[in-house]
Amino acid sequence: MVRKVTPAQYNAMVRRYNAEVDRVNRANRAAAQKAVREYNAEVDRVNRHNKRVVDEYNRAIRQHNQNTQSAVRKYNQAVRTHNANARKERHDLARQIATLKSGSSSSRYIEVSQSTYDIYDRFERVEREAKHNTAVSDLLTLSEREAANSIAVAEAFNSEAPVVPEVIPDSGIIEYLEGFSEDLCDRWRGAIFALNPANTDAARHFCTSVREIFTEILDKWANNDDVLESDGGCEKTPQGTPSRRAKIRYLLKKKGADSPEMLGFVERDIDDILQLFKVFNEATHGAAGKHGFTKLLNIRQRVEGGIMFLAALAL
Repeated sequence: MVRKVTPAQYNAMVRRYNAEVDRVNRANRAAAQKAVREYNAEVDRVNRHNKRVVDEYNRAIRQHNQNTQSAVRKYNQAVRTHNANARKERHDLARQIATLKSGSSSSRYIEVSQSTYDIYDRFERVEREAKHNTAVSDLLTLSEREAANSIAVAEAFNSEAPVVPEVIPDSGIIEYLEGFSEDLCDRWRGAIFALNPANTDAARHFCTSVREIFTEILDKWANNDDVLESDGGCEKTPQGTPSRRAKIRYLLKKKGADSPEMLGFVERDIDDILQLFKVFNEATHGAAGKHGFTKLLNIRQRVEGGIMFLAALAL
């Protein structure tokens, strides 16, 4: 049976219903606003965290790049100072090559001498190219130093009483390798520590570390994906990855210095360094002795210059 209500009762029921609807709506609105505030707060927290992570990463990258650039600048300055001091003797490279060719090279070290002749020939081509290519010209001083270091090693190898090389003080190599990788820096320190006249395994230890350092620098600054993206038809290894030559070309191209002359010089320079260990080990049969150790110190000087030369190309 339907209960009859008066208009006043009906209006009171409607007011109660509307009041309940308002209460529920307010509660829902408050809950929704709270959820939105909590969501926005969480978004802000995540964004602040991500920004902090990105800022810290960018700071680390900037610091790494600053350290790398500082180390390379230090080496470049040392090389410029060395070359400036020897500017009056710029013709020495040609004179030293002529002396090397006219001397009685040891049959054990013909490979070293021939490699040095090739390095010098390639440097002359770079020198001619530098007159027409500013980017190549910027690398000329360092290339000259590499050619001079190669000649110095060949002279030391072919001398009965080799001279201990003049070491560039604070060349920047430790600073560069520290900024690059602590592990790489430790490897270099370990290799240097192994250079002891009594250590018959010094050359092998040093050679292994040097190969790893050259490889890691190239892989860092010319990683496979970047090289392939730049030139999908580049030279590749049997494993299908970009070859060392392709990586060197990639670095030079970024500088606008990827001329055949410069590419040939850099690639031959690395080959010249790495082949020294094989020749040294075969000639000394392990026990280097006094003069053998002096030759090894010349190799160390050659390697240090080569690492910093490659570092300069990578920037």
